Amino acid sequence: MLQEIFFCNVLEGVLSGIDIYKGDLMRYLIILAGFCAVLHGATVIDHNCAVLEQIPGFWIETVQDDIPSHYAHTSHGGQLTYGLQFIEADSSFYDYERGISYLPSVAGAWCIFDGQETVSYISPDLYWETSSGMNLTRDVLDNNPEIETSMWCWCCQLDYYSESQIQAYLDSMTVLETEYPDVTFIYVTGNAQGTDSEGLNRWQGNEQIRSYCNLNDKVLYDFADLDCWWYNPSSSSWEQHTYSYGGYDIPAEHPQFYGDEYGHTTAESCYQKGEALWYMMAVIAGWQGTGIAEHETGNDFYPSISVVNPSVGSAIVSCTVPERQNVRISVYSCSGRLVETPFIGEMDAGDHEIVLDELQPGLYLVVMNSRDHVVSNGLIILQ
Repeated sequence: MLQEIFFCNVLEGVLSGIDIYKGDLMRYLIILAGFCAVLHGATVIDHNCAVLEQIPGFWIETVQDDIPSHYAHTSHGGQLTYGLQFIEADSSFYDYERGISYLPSVAGAWCIFDGQETVSYISPDLYWETSSGMNLTRDVLDNNPEIETSMWCWCCQLDYYSESQIQAYLDSMTVLETEYPDVTFIYVTGNAQGTDSEGLNRWQGNEQIRSYCNLNDKVLYDFADLDCWWYNPSSSSWEQHTYSYGGYDIPAEHPQFYGDEYGHTTAESCYQKGEALWYMMAVIAGWQGTGIAEHETGNDFYPSISVVNPSVGSAIVSCTVPERQNVRISVYSCSGRLVETPFIGEMDAGDHEIVLDELQPGLYLVVMNSRDHVVSNGLIILQ
């Protein structure tokens, strides 16, 4: 639905500018096609997916039979493998086999290549951040062509990484996706243990990753979200933990998960992440799922944005927020690359205007993300 609404918004904007662009309609329709090719909505795996009993057994068996995987990570990423271990201990039906620096071959088990061929603790430079790290990833995929998915998990880098460093991660993943079109590359947010200014930086970085995945139809394992939410059996409801800093209400690791027993957290947190991991793999295998975050566009209950097109010199983005909440507004080029983030933080209920006066003439997509991964979007045609 999102891409259909966006197509209509873009077409309306383009047609409204026919007189101004004087026959340049075809060029904008080509750009439009490029936008629509990438805007289908992400597959977001978050706390709503941490329900193992919802996954039909057929799809668990399909993962075990058909989806050998590559998983590279640091110590925090060990939370997922601990989770798989705990789940398997509860029921042998969820059998998995993990090979450290090799791909196991065990019938009836989900087989996982853990690490790279020459090293098991995988920091950013050993997977995506350097050319040599990219080559290590390529070696695994070239030498194990049966691998269907590849995933790398953050440690605490997002506590201090800049927007450009995170964009480098996204760009490297895009390169790998282009080179290995038959492999599903899984994007991951960073853990939510950081607080104060580090937690603010981490939250903003995770929002950048979420926005990119929403815009470009990616599979996102939302590690941070799984950190922040805990299912309270007493109330039979999910509880999110947040803290206040600098005027922001920032999601952070739930106190129920404070501990350092397994990968810098508790067994309960690991188990929750393992459930979501099985859920994600079942979706990749072909299951439709039931808990994947939905993406809606503006109506009375969700934030909405609009732009008067075409604009000359600068563009004004009009925002309507039904209640005070955290939002992120991002501007993307027609190739899908992040251009700027004019707003991130808490926005009061009501109508707002944001002036974009540093953009070069061209066509842009402006995207608003709010809590629960709601997405609203609009087109900017700037002369």
